[in-house]
Amino acid sequence: MDKNLMTDERFIGYIERGSDHYFSMLGNIRGSENHSRGNVNWTSGHVECTYSVKLRGPDYIKEIEEIIKEVEAGDLPGRLIFMPDSAPPGIDICELFLSNGNFTMGTDYGMAKELYPCLLFPMPPYNINLFKVKEVYQLKTAGSILNSAFEYDFFSFEHYLDIFNTSYAYFYIAEYNGIPAGACMALHGEGFMEIAWAGTLNGYRKKGIAGYLLNMAEKDAIKKGIPISVLSAFPGGVNAYSRVGYRKICEIKIICYNPA
Repeated sequence: MDKNLMTDERFIGYIERGSDHYFSMLGNIRGSENHSRGNVNWTSGHVECTYSVKLRGPDYIKEIEEIIKEVEAGDLPGRLIFMPDSAPPGIDICELFLSNGNFTMGTDYGMAKELYPCLLFPMPPYNINLFKVKEVYQLKTAGSILNSAFEYDFFSFEHYLDIFNTSYAYFYIAEYNGIPAGACMALHGEGFMEIAWAGTLNGYRKKGIAGYLLNMAEKDAIKKGIPISVLSAFPGGVNAYSRVGYRKICEIKIICYNPA
């Protein structure tokens, strides 16, 4: 096990709540729907993802075999997210899925940062301007940046508008020399903030822009008394988040159905 991988249960709980909050929100945007059956939660329609699975036991193999049958039949989405508490320690969920031969696995990392009222943030340089999105035309800019940064056209403007119109979603934009270059989306939950997306356009990376965007979102969270910020990071993004104070807490297994 990676010696730097922390196992603080309190942070894991916040990371799981943040993930549930994010995917539940996606199930409420136009074209999507939330579903729940037993200990499985998923979205269908525009967003298709099984995002919360809690195996009950004691026959974990049989439970996973039933999930596999439902995925193969199209009754559950083919993308399944397993958080650390999906099964007790010692149950290798991934091995059981991979042994089927039609599933592949990836790993994201849950990360967390404690937020204090006295937390000091570096001032951005003069050529980086940060602001919170308050108008619809600004939201279009933020959405365009995020879609371009991740080469990802999954969300339309209407989807971003649905998110923006909730009472807990906030968007931020960074300009570099007057040009929109980065954007961030944050969700406020009970006792935590989830950094849902933070991206910088190609050509403006490695200038600290994403870090300054996160700092702005964190300042807003501190003003509301929120004590912790959480996020899910791709493996390639762990070091960047670590540089701005986030700690790698747990692994998040992403299992995808890819029949031969």
